[in-house]
Amino acid sequence: MRRLQFTLSLLRFHKPSCSCRLVASFSEAAIMPAEVGGMIASAVGNRIAAKLGELVSDEIALLWGFQDEVEGMKEKMQDLEAVMLDADDRMRRGERDGRAVGRWLAKFKAVAYDVEDVLDELDANELINKTQSKLKLFFSRNNQLIQRSTMAHNMKRVRGKIGKIENEGLQTLNLVSREARAERSGNGETFAAISTQGMKAGMVGRDTEMKKIITLLVRSEASEDISVIPIIGLGGLGKSTLAESVLADERVNIFNFKAWVHVSKQFDLRKIAGSIMKSINNSINLENCTLQFLHDNLKTELATTRYLIVLDDLWEEDGKKLEELKRMLQYGCKGSKIIVTTRNQSVVAKLSTGVLANQRIIRPVPDSDQIKLGVLSTDDCWEVMKQMVFGPDDDHSGLEEIGREIALKCGGVPLVANSLGRVMSELRTVKAWEDIRNTKIFLGSRDQKDTLECLMLSYYYMKLEFKMCFTYLAAFPKGFIMDSDRLILQWIALGYIHAKDDGERCINYLLGMSFLQISWSSSVSRSPAHDKTPRELTTHDLVHDLASTITANEFLVLDANALEPRTWNKARYVRHAQLINYKNQSKVFRYLPAKVRSLHFRDSGKQQLPRMAFSRSKHIRVLDLNGHSVRGQSTPRTFDLGGCSVEGQSTPRNIVLPSSIHQCKLLSLHKICYLDLSGNSSLDKLPASLGKLSELSFLNLLGCYILQELPESICELTCLQHLDMSECRAIQKLPDEFGSLPKLTFLSLSGCSKLTKLPDIVRLESLEHLNLSNCHELESLPKDFGNLQKLGFLNLSDCYRVSVLPESFCQLIQLKDLDLSDCHHLSELPDCFGDLSELDSLNLTSCCKLQLLPESFCKLFKLRYLNLSYCMRLGKLPSSIGDLKLRILDISCASSLHFLPDNISNMTSLNQLEVTSALPRVFQKVQDIKRDLNLSRLIVHNVHKIYKERCSSIVNLTQLTCRELRVVELQNVRHPEDAERAKLRDKSDLRVLLLRWRLQRKEDNRHKAVLENLVPPRTLEQFLLNCYMSKDFPNWMSHISSYLPSLTYLNLSDLGTCDTLPPFGRLPTLRNLVMKNIPNIRKIGKDFYGEDGTCTKLRRIQLKSMRNLVEWWTTRSGEDNGEFLIPNLHRVELIDCPKLKFLPYPPKVMLWYLENSGEVLPEGGFGKLSSSTLPFSLKIVNCIFSPEKWDRLQHLPTLEIFQVQSCRGLRALPEAIQYCTSLRNLYLSSLKDLELLPEWLGHLTSLEEFVIRDCPIVTFFPESMKNLTALKVISLRDCKGLDILPEWLGQLISLQEFYIIRCANLISLPESMLNHSTLKKLYIWGCSSLVERCQGEYAYRISHIPTVTLNNVLCRAMDEF
Repeated sequence: MRRLQFTLSLLRFHKPSCSCRLVASFSEAAIMPAEVGGMIASAVGNRIAAKLGELVSDEIALLWGFQDEVEGMKEKMQDLEAVMLDADDRMRRGERDGRAVGRWLAKFKAVAYDVEDVLDELDANELINKTQSKLKLFFSRNNQLIQRSTMAHNMKRVRGKIGKIENEGLQTLNLVSREARAERSGNGETFAAISTQGMKAGMVGRDTEMKKIITLLVRSEASEDISVIPIIGLGGLGKSTLAESVLADERVNIFNFKAWVHVSKQFDLRKIAGSIMKSINNSINLENCTLQFLHDNLKTELATTRYLIVLDDLWEEDGKKLEELKRMLQYGCKGSKIIVTTRNQSVVAKLSTGVLANQRIIRPVPDSDQIKLGVLSTDDCWEVMKQMVFGPDDDHSGLEEIGREIALKCGGVPLVANSLGRVMSELRTVKAWEDIRNTKIFLGSRDQKDTLECLMLSYYYMKLEFKMCFTYLAAFPKGFIMDSDRLILQWIALGYIHAKDDGERCINYLLGMSFLQISWSSSVSRSPAHDKTPRELTTHDLVHDLASTITANEFLVLDANALEPRTWNKARYVRHAQLINYKNQSKVFRYLPAKVRSLHFRDSGKQQLPRMAFSRSKHIRVLDLNGHSVRGQSTPRTFDLGGCSVEGQSTPRNIVLPSSIHQCKLLSLHKICYLDLSGNSSLDKLPASLGKLSELSFLNLLGCYILQELPESICELTCLQHLDMSECRAIQKLPDEFGSLPKLTFLSLSGCSKLTKLPDIVRLESLEHLNLSNCHELESLPKDFGNLQKLGFLNLSDCYRVSVLPESFCQLIQLKDLDLSDCHHLSELPDCFGDLSELDSLNLTSCCKLQLLPESFCKLFKLRYLNLSYCMRLGKLPSSIGDLKLRILDISCASSLHFLPDNISNMTSLNQLEVTSALPRVFQKVQDIKRDLNLSRLIVHNVHKIYKERCSSIVNLTQLTCRELRVVELQNVRHPEDAERAKLRDKSDLRVLLLRWRLQRKEDNRHKAVLENLVPPRTLEQFLLNCYMSKDFPNWMSHISSYLPSLTYLNLSDLGTCDTLPPFGRLPTLRNLVMKNIPNIRKIGKDFYGEDGTCTKLRRIQLKSMRNLVEWWTTRSGEDNGEFLIPNLHRVELIDCPKLKFLPYPPKVMLWYLENSGEVLPEGGFGKLSSSTLPFSLKIVNCIFSPEKWDRLQHLPTLEIFQVQSCRGLRALPEAIQYCTSLRNLYLSSLKDLELLPEWLGHLTSLEEFVIRDCPIVTFFPESMKNLTALKVISLRDCKGLDILPEWLGQLISLQEFYIIRCANLISLPESMLNHSTLKKLYIWGCSSLVERCQGEYAYRISHIPTVTLNNVLCRAMDEF
């Protein structure tokens, strides 16, 4: 039987009640009169009528014999719907019988909910009958005979209520049928467009205030104390919008750190401090921390930081608490600023008092500088509304007059103007606008009554389909940050909408009305690559009050400390509840409102739920046991499920489930659709009965660290659409039938670091989003992975062990976003990769084994973003890559690229081309391409003195805007203040910066003074510092991770006097570290990493001419007793570092290059330190090794490529090479003393390529080499000692290419060449005698070879010789 869509729509709205211990979600609003609570009646009735319509044609009604009753109720509800508009209008207009109509609407809503409850019971009973045995049912209260009798009585009862309410409406109140209003759709609008429009509208009439605040912020005298800038005004006047606009302004990038904290009426110092700390360091553990701990950490973090913090919506007037707040924030650098938004001047007055204010350490700015927002003029309100209503070319002359009259109703409040403007944009007729103008709503006496009444008017004209979605926002506390995707899924679970597209339309609509807002952290510095990711949303406090007012008695906040919780279940129509302050008061679950549809846990302490906690809650659709804003959901918390405590990283809370959850009775939750168990870091097992939750569509297990497995029954969840198992680190496998969930659209296994494989059978035909990032042990994808035909997003980043993609991968024809970054072992892409015709974004960052892109790659005509950075073995790009329509191409640190195809210059779609650390000709080619395509190019500024102005030319950089900037000849900066005037930190477009002085030998402390004032912007990604000659670094570099959190590339060269390094190891995104010629650096120890730094993203280290560097610690102590701090290094290049040792062990680098650096190879292996990488390639150049040092090669058995060049004194190959049983490529070059090749060379049976060059005294090859059956390529070059080739060459059954170059004494080819059927290419050059014979007497021996080249002449057939 098909599942009933209507069962999802049972959940209604929620409103905080104001009764004694039932704590309302807003304390400033009184309980609304019944007629106001009835305003939602039309939306409720619409939903119930739709549900009845679905049930009429459903099997359940037929089986239970209630089809006629359901049909009758449906018709009556539809009749009542038709008079609803008339009832709404009469109530709002305040007509003589308006209050009576309002009470009728409230009654109608109550009847509608009664109908919903009966339908819910019918569906619930059907589910129970399906899932329990007949014998058990007969002896239970679920006996079908009893149920049928009870249901018949209930049906008759609610049908009678419908008839009664119908008679009262039509006969007593004379309500008449009216047509629904026509509505214009705004489906095409996006988050970004609406957010920008809302911000722009919110700033109308606030230019003066904006300019004043910016002026106050950029005033940066070194002696200035920390100042507080208050923004004071009534709710809805745009205080928060103004603060958001200030933070988004590029001019305030002078601050190294910015944070936003929503304070609210519930003033909590721990939450405020914790929010700031999380903004500084998201990885810090704040679990169970004390206020003193937070104070101490803020003191440490802020001491060297010039910060800008917004304290939004501050109400607290207690001087002692405010003094403690100031005490926590007093440690910032001079010039730090705090913006406070508040409704009360008295709050500012209190901030002006106390010890710290009187000592002028931290205090508000003078009264004349404070921002006191007044109401907007009618003209400004109309301007806001016009921006929402009309396009630039629209004729609005016929509506202007009425529009201005409506603008008068706004009371000068931008929030109201914005919401009414959105409503008016949907109803652009004179009649509709006159109706809005003439409509009045009366809410009685309350705070900001007029504003709420106008907002209520906007709600009345809101689209009917979105009204219930809007009022559900009252389920979340004020200031709560909501994830847009999760909000949509909850709406679907509650039946308010049917599909995600509907939810996105609703969110766009509510954003347009300013009833939802995009949170500051989500909107600032948002990359275009993340435009499609979920947004973080919040609501204005007044809007929250509005939603809470409308929902009246449908929503409760249940305080577990209540003296009389037994009164809870008397709240008959409560649909939504929050449970707060739960600390194991198990009795409270006896009194949960029986009809509740959503239950959210908030602000609860250590929790242990009883086994039957939800036995009475059979109507629950949404159960949120996480209880945190989006930012609290990102990392797990601590839970107590049986006395076990595990550390997490969020605000203090230990959450909820019985320790015996796997024995928990879940049948009572049979209607649940949305279940959030995230952060339960003590949950090791889920109940076997999980599959009985047949309606479950959303399951969140994020951060259930020790969850061992999923029950097999999870495969029975045929309605499951969204499953998040991120950071379930103990999961090793999934159930065999897991790959058959028919409706699953979203699956995240990110951070399941022990997961070794996916189910062999993959039939997830609905899957659209799959995240497998950081599945470190996952070795391969299933063969039929291509069956995921609807997959649009796939993230395989940091899947270290995946080496190939299955052939079926190219069947993912809907794939748009593919992330393969940091797949260390991925060596190739399928030849058919170009079949991924919808691909828009491809990230191959740090795929260091990838050497080629398939030619079919150039068929990806929809590809717009391609990242090939740190593909260190990528040798070339496809010749036709210029045919693509890329917008962004990144080839930074693709160090093996020797050239770029010319046709890239024809790629007119390209607007960003990134390159760093490339070969000189590649770097120059990139600059030429940028010139040809008119892209942002490298700007070079040579600093010189300006004598007339007594300053240096660096001051001319103030107005410069660019992505790449080189500032050279910095010794010409006359005064350090000139450097500050360059305003580098304001240049938020800047991504690459080089600072260089002229090379000199003596220490110069002026360099430090100049560098102190050249603080780069926080957006900087690449920083190069040359010829800096001060002994130490300025303050900002000592705290570089706070100043440059996005830095990926750091290059320091010719720092002649520096003897210590800043803590570069704390840079969270650093991928490439280059240091050259810093002679006074002798040790890199724990200070390099700081207290908590780990170089998890570091992929490449390049050291050159670091002759005095003796040791580099790879653990915090330099001993084998701690965490390995460089676990994922791909390449290390050491040139002229003869003394360097890594202690206790070197990193397990994949690609080694050692030149005159003989101490670095591990003496005793790599110990027990964990690493995701293994040695793959080693090149040794100009190193004089003793036999003992050569023996260290035995600790690199995983090598596949080994090159030895210019190593004097090496007479025989090191014996340790024979332990490299995986060796595929062996290169021997310029080994002047090498006399012979060993017999054991033939034991390297994996060898595919053998190259020997300029080894003049090697005279023969050992016969054992005939056993190299995998050998495909032989290259002999400048080997003067060779005069004959062995006959066993014909036994190399895999040989395909043979090169002989400048081997002058080699005059013959073996007879066995005639039998060599696999040889495809023979190249001989610079061997005159041998070439002559090949053109004559030896021609028959090579005539079968397809491609023969003699002295650069290509011979396809021997008759061409």
